Amino acid sequence: MEVSFTYYTAFGLTIGSEIALPYLKEVPATAVDLTIKRGHVPVSPPLEPTKVYRSGLNARFAQNDSECFWLDWSPLMTFMAVGGNELILDTEQTDEDLLALFTLSEAIGLILFQKGYFLLHGSAIQLNDKGVVFLGQPGAGKSTTVAAFAQTGIPVLSDDMVCIRLSEGQRPMIIPAFSQIKLWQNAVDGLNLDKTNLAPVREGLTKFSWHESVSFAETAVPLQQIFVLEPPDQAENTPIPVAKSQLPIEFLNHFPLPDSLLTGRLLKEYFEKSSLVADSIPLYKLSRPATFPKLHEFVQQLKASL
Repeated sequence: MEVSFTYYTAFGLTIGSEIALPYLKEVPATAVDLTIKRGHVPVSPPLEPTKVYRSGLNARFAQNDSECFWLDWSPLMTFMAVGGNELILDTEQTDEDLLALFTLSEAIGLILFQKGYFLLHGSAIQLNDKGVVFLGQPGAGKSTTVAAFAQTGIPVLSDDMVCIRLSEGQRPMIIPAFSQIKLWQNAVDGLNLDKTNLAPVREGLTKFSWHESVSFAETAVPLQQIFVLEPPDQAENTPIPVAKSQLPIEFLNHFPLPDSLLTGRLLKEYFEKSSLVADSIPLYKLSRPATFPKLHEFVQQLKASL
């Protein structure tokens, strides 16, 4: 049976996909940088548990070299990323929203890693033609912060995973992902978002996708600043600079893919890329605004300072 592909663009890549990816921008049929298809995934080396969860499932990971990575979401599906240009999905699932949810997360992240991009678990905006990144542990408020900026018309670069292109002697560039912000019910209510612009996300009964009316950046922008969001502190909301020597460890704490991926040569390369970012980009730790009015104040302050 002939396979039908739909063509999209995201993360600076042209993608030909056998499964629907509704949040991506469609493009005419063309040569592709990445093929996403269904198929039988060969037996992997021993799978190891990871820190990665999605829809309540804990992913397991394996690799045989830098060319083949397995990401197993039993009993739903298994992915294999091959050579940075092919993502194979082994599943009997037919729910398009579920397939897109798992594909456009850590699975496509493995492809981006194979292509040599520097990845961080965070969200990013384009402010005055500069990229600002917000890192933080799950629940730190990364998506909520980006949504607060988006409410004021600031373009979004990415939500959940930040993709950075590094070139020798040049400033790091943030590569736009796709137009979507995922928000829990309390953030939707606190930001007073119009629910007619939102759609439920399969990750939780009270999680929603803001997609249609989000201003989205479509071209890469230079990385200007990184914030690590920490628990709210009523007494202190001043950004605290992090020493350049500490940045590689800080970045490692916000690596979005399985930790076991970073061994040997790949770990060395990740630290080298961390150092390149640290050489030119300041990182600050910031107590997350404790209330939504204070979050809006922070938005206005940052807009005025950059």
